[in-house]
Formats: sequence, structure tokens, C-alpha cells
Amino acid sequence: MMLTNEKVVTRDESGTLVVYVGGYLNSSLGEEVEKIVGSRVDGGMRRLLLNFGQTRMVNSIGISFIIGVVEKVMEERGRLAFCEVSRINRDLFQVTGLAKHVRSFDTEKEALEFLTGNA
Repeated sequence: MMLTNEKVVTRDESGTLVVYVGGYLNSSLGEEVEKIVGSRVDGGMRRLLLNFGQTRMVNSIGISFIIGVVEKVMEERGRLAFCEVSRINRDLFQVTGLAKHVRSFDTEKEALEFLTGNA
């Protein structure tokens, strides 16, 4: 089942929540991602994949929301991965330290295999 909310689309892939982040990741989009992920983690979801394939740019406030998502998943002992991150956003994740805490994959398939332990 896919749920659409502004530029955030989610789907459940065999027990992994896949979150597609589209557009410009700023305060409003970041808040929406954090809210959706938070409610699903609070509901028991423990495997999450953030797909940045449609994310044009991430600003500093957007990064702070992604850090909040990472912290929430880590607190609940969940697993999180990123995929389809553009070069500029990958560099940004490196500079901010996010890359130390979350594995990033070129494709969604690779990330899902990692999260489900089939890699």
C-alpha cells in the first residue's frame, strides 16, 4: 500500500517502511518525513529505508530533521538505510556526520537486501 502526503510517499516492502522524499528537503518536508517515520516507529516498525532518488536538495534544517529520524530509529534499536542519494547530498551527509551512522546504497534493491539481512 502506498500512502502519499505532499512530496512524501511511503510503502511497506515486506516489513520495511520505504519513504520516498521528493523535492527540496527543507523545514516543511523534513517535518513531514519526521512525523511519518516517528508514528510508524512508535507503531512498531523497525526497518526503514529513506529513498532520496527524487530529492533535489537538502538544506540545513532538512538535515536536522533527518538527524532526528536517525536518532529515533537508533533509540528504538531499528535499522535504517539511505538509497539513491545524489552526489551533492551524499557529500552533505558526509560533512554533517550522517554517513557515519547510516549506510547508503546506490539502489533500493541493495538497501532492502541489507535491511532484511539478505545481503
